[in-house]
Amino acid sequence: MSDRERNINDPYARQYEEQLREFSRMAGEDGMEGDLSMHSMNETFEGHSDPYGDPRGYYGQGEYQGTQQRPRQPSQRQGQPRRRPVQHSTAQRRPSQGTSAQRRPQQSRNTQPSAQRQRPAAQSSHQKKVAQARQRAHSQQLNFGSNTPAPTTDEKQARRQSKKMADQQYTHGGKKRHPIRNFFLTVFILILALFVGVNALLYSYICKVNIRERKERTMTTASMNDANVKNILIIGSDTRSPEEYGRTDSMILLSINKSTKKITMTSFMRDMYVNIKGKDLSGNAADFWGKLNSAYVYGGAELLMDTIEYNFDIAVDDYVYIDFLSFVEIIDSIGGIEVSLTDEEALGMIDPMAEQNKILGKTKGSDYLTSGGKLNLNGNQALAYARLRYVGNADFQRTDRQREVITKIIDKVKSSGLGTIHSFAKTTCSQLTTNMSRADMMFMVYKALFSVNYEMQSLRLPQDGEYTYGDHDGQSTLDVDLDACKARLRKTIYE
Repeated sequence: MSDRERNINDPYARQYEEQLREFSRMAGEDGMEGDLSMHSMNETFEGHSDPYGDPRGYYGQGEYQGTQQRPRQPSQRQGQPRRRPVQHSTAQRRPSQGTSAQRRPQQSRNTQPSAQRQRPAAQSSHQKKVAQARQRAHSQQLNFGSNTPAPTTDEKQARRQSKKMADQQYTHGGKKRHPIRNFFLTVFILILALFVGVNALLYSYICKVNIRERKERTMTTASMNDANVKNILIIGSDTRSPEEYGRTDSMILLSINKSTKKITMTSFMRDMYVNIKGKDLSGNAADFWGKLNSAYVYGGAELLMDTIEYNFDIAVDDYVYIDFLSFVEIIDSIGGIEVSLTDEEALGMIDPMAEQNKILGKTKGSDYLTSGGKLNLNGNQALAYARLRYVGNADFQRTDRQREVITKIIDKVKSSGLGTIHSFAKTTCSQLTTNMSRADMMFMVYKALFSVNYEMQSLRLPQDGEYTYGDHDGQSTLDVDLDACKARLRKTIYE
């Protein structure tokens, strides 16, 4: 459809054509020169309202500063309906106006008076203003009912670019990403980073542990063997090095049962008279009777575990060895433990502390106690308490104190801050010797984290009524009822 046809169908275009004819009449029709003065303009457009609400007319008097407006005269078009002026582009107006030569022949100007011939100079200024108004109307592209100019091509392109940049703030790889998805992704990354960091720290602790090669075992058919129960033998000795195979003063079986959610510490009395069976340090078969604590002397940790498994029918696969002096550093790393002492125990601790002070290089009389009470014991004092043998029920009560010290250490660590836990883990791991691999130890650490709130319970073998005092080869022994001990282990750990 041509521009002309569109104009005919558009009521605003028809209105414009009528306005254009008025301009043509003012400019002169059929070769006649029209009057383009401000007076004629006011008369022509009198009664027409400004399409943008200006009550002064289509071209208000404020537009022509310095020009005095004549009093309004009756409109030459009274009785005719008012036509609303419409703004159109200059390109649409020009064809109807015609050229100067067509509208005003040259000879017509020469016949007019000199006063009227001077009018074109004033008219040219007025026409210039009319042309400027038309140019503004053309740039606004006929935006009826609003003074907001239509956006130009550059403005549209700038808006599209701004919208594209705003969309890109929520995109990655060309795909939009929801804010909630971003939140969970960030949380996942933080958890993953924390998991990797914690595992790296745990592995650094484990690397401090002294690992021994697993040796051949001969007794591995115990009936008390459950996948839900993990048994680890804690071996304590007063030797200065794990390479020294002395007698073991402390043998505690740590049993973790994830079915019952219980942790049991079972102390084996060192003077129990049992059948030592397995292999010695040279790899030769060992089969003789003796005190339980002598098994470590003849065949190390493997022979001790074989002897316990053979006599008490309980599976023991792993061990942790620690010498007594290591307890000093471990307990000091957590700031000591709180223990209730009797006056007799406080005075009885002087003899073991005197020996320990010589080994530790402390001044004579360091850490001595003169009275009991609820006291916070440092490492040196806590070790003397655990080794105390000649106060109370001799070796029976000593095993009770050893389990008490271990329980106090665990409770203190569980209630401590991250700094104390870090110090404890670093110190403890550097003092341990085990046959577990690093992978096994990592697995045990995870198990310990999940079992931190398990119920703790203690057991001593043999219990009262399950042994008698004996004498073998000039040594005082405990002759135990092995069947009663087996039944007690099963009931306490596995049921």
